[in-house]
Amino acid sequence: MKALTWLKTTIDDNLKQTRQTLEQFVEYPSETTLLEQCILWLHETSGALKVLELETAVLLVQELELCIKSLQAGSIENNETTYALLMRALIHLPNYLDHLAIVQRDIPLALLPLLNELRAYRSETPLAANHLFTPDLSIAIPHSKTVSLSNDKLKEYMQKMRVAYHKGLATIVKTPKQPTEGLKFLHTVLQRLQQVTGNSPVSKVWWVTEAIVEALLQKGLDINKSVFNLLKQLDTLINQIVQQGNTALRAEPPKTLLTNLLYFAAYARSNGTQITAVKTTFQLNDYVPSESRIAAAKLIFAGPDIELMEQVVTLIKDDFVRVEETLDIFNRAEEPSVTELSPLVEKLNQMANTLELLGLTQQSQSMQTQAKLILDISEGVQIPEFSTLLEIANALLKIDATVDMLAVQGVHAKQHLSPDTEFYHTPQFGIVLNEAVDFATKELAEIIQALVTFLETGIADDENLLKVPERLKDVEGFLSISSHERAAQLLVQCHQYIERVFIEESTIPEEEKLQALADVLIGIELYLDTLAGNPMEAETLLSVISEQLSVISNQ
Repeated sequence: MKALTWLKTTIDDNLKQTRQTLEQFVEYPSETTLLEQCILWLHETSGALKVLELETAVLLVQELELCIKSLQAGSIENNETTYALLMRALIHLPNYLDHLAIVQRDIPLALLPLLNELRAYRSETPLAANHLFTPDLSIAIPHSKTVSLSNDKLKEYMQKMRVAYHKGLATIVKTPKQPTEGLKFLHTVLQRLQQVTGNSPVSKVWWVTEAIVEALLQKGLDINKSVFNLLKQLDTLINQIVQQGNTALRAEPPKTLLTNLLYFAAYARSNGTQITAVKTTFQLNDYVPSESRIAAAKLIFAGPDIELMEQVVTLIKDDFVRVEETLDIFNRAEEPSVTELSPLVEKLNQMANTLELLGLTQQSQSMQTQAKLILDISEGVQIPEFSTLLEIANALLKIDATVDMLAVQGVHAKQHLSPDTEFYHTPQFGIVLNEAVDFATKELAEIIQALVTFLETGIADDENLLKVPERLKDVEGFLSISSHERAAQLLVQCHQYIERVFIEESTIPEEEKLQALADVLIGIELYLDTLAGNPMEAETLLSVISEQLSVISNQ
């Protein structure tokens, strides 16, 4: 899927242009040249997807293109229902590609209803599920060895195997209700075919067919007409080797035959050694997902794309800034009035509703908890102790960092942020980890530069110095959401010291404390390097940082 990542920006731009052009046509339906432009954008997109061999995505783009051509020709109705379907498909497609790029697993069946809706508009017959069965046929099978026989010996041996294979098929035909003897015969022949053809491309067919026969023997598949016809097709491959010898071993097996064999293997109900190996090797469970997985994928594909999610996240982040400013003013006041916190209650509940709409139920509930705490404080039910305010701030920081993940992964982040799944425990977190570490490292570099500038100039109201607390919160949030709580708490102490000494008091610490502060910041930077995969002892680094913080805290 790496190639998709390289081309995705171009594809996304094309689809965005298509959506915008279609929206223009809705406003100006007489401008049919706009539909021509949509067709051109889609054609370019189809070409890029073909290069990436994303067959289901290609199929969806082609159906869209045909629908717009039909709309242009007047063969389908020019109305709001048509536009809604086309726009829905143009939203599904980029989300589907996001899913492939982020999760690295395909669920083409989740697109089948949409594809058939588009086909129905053109009065085309619906596609069957096996039409979207597109496993990766290039995957190498395990334990294959190089075998070298002369042409004459190979042809002679393959002729014997062909006769034996015919005998097995004939036995099944004679006793269809008791096919066990014939199937065992075929099973033996297939194993011998693998031994003689070694790691040649055709061995993949024998290996998968052996799994099919195993499943038939274990009642994991029914020996119906379709399955039996597939077994008969292997005779053609055996005969080609009989006729051409080693030349035939260099040819790739028919794509349709191998795909159909894998399709039946995917739906086999048995758990034999061979069928399990085939399912694992070709990741067939991804192509026949459960109904619940298909339903979840449909929700993801139908949701807003990452670009739109970024806009929503920006609005939420603005709300976070206003909440943090109010809490900050309250904390700084010499004689704070708890009534100043009252407006936050409604704001936090509104934000909780937004988070719920985005599917972040756990974060929404946490936000409601913080709103209740602030309500109790504002009404005098609870004393505004520093520990309580710190608890609220830390909770909001975690939610804020979680929302940042939405801007990176869009709706795909939601499936990893459920109450029973910690995001940082999922393999997908690694996809965004390097980007997040890079961001945190750059923030830390800006923080260090701002402090150096202050030491040189003594100007406390420098814009970059005033941004240091916010930047430190960003790094704290990243460490907290990724379950590096100890590092986050140490950075909170550093944050509090810098804000008090450098900004509020506008003083330059003594040399010993300056050196300790430098060691703390360098230690955090090295700790971020460990998250990026560099081989350093993280706990040792944190212990050193903690020691240096104790130097700073000594008055």
